Amino acid sequence: MYSSRYNREQDTHEPHPWLQEKVYKPLRQRTIELVRNAVDALLKDKQRISLATVAARSKEVDPEHRGVSESAILDNQEARAYYEQHRTWQSRRHKRGRVVAVSSPPQPGPIKADRDEQRVRLRYLRMSKEALVERLLAVERTSAQERTRWLSQQDDVLTWRLRAEAAETQLQDLRAKASRQKQ
Repeated sequence: MYSSRYNREQDTHEPHPWLQEKVYKPLRQRTIELVRNAVDALLKDKQRISLATVAARSKEVDPEHRGVSESAILDNQEARAYYEQHRTWQSRRHKRGRVVAVSSPPQPGPIKADRDEQRVRLRYLRMSKEALVERLLAVERTSAQERTRWLSQQDDVLTWRLRAEAAETQLQDLRAKASRQKQ
């Protein structure tokens, strides 16, 4: 019980302001300087700049040979910004992947129930967003037409059913009238 109370108190406890100034700020500044020195050294040697190479080179440029870890680079905003500005690897998020020009017919054909969905998924993932939108619109258009056709057929079925019931009733009335006349 004592440890749970201690943890609650520790969770709500703010770090002391003097810790910010005397401990955390110099550590953050050290990380920034080591990252800058390591990146500059890698640039000078025309080597690849990645988290691993920066962390390794920071040990070499650090007078204490401790360096900085990859997580320290990522957690320090200034150090991370400097690293990301010079890194060799670039995010694929900004680049478009290989766009496969898949021409889809204006009206999608019949879909087999036993098709390989994994293969279809991969084909869709290779299509451009614009091609997918066109395909989706075509499928929605086809679905709406099919629904309209189905509703029209259901109306026809209901009409013929009502006619058949009316004819059946008339036939029963005629039979009843005929049987009464025989008697």
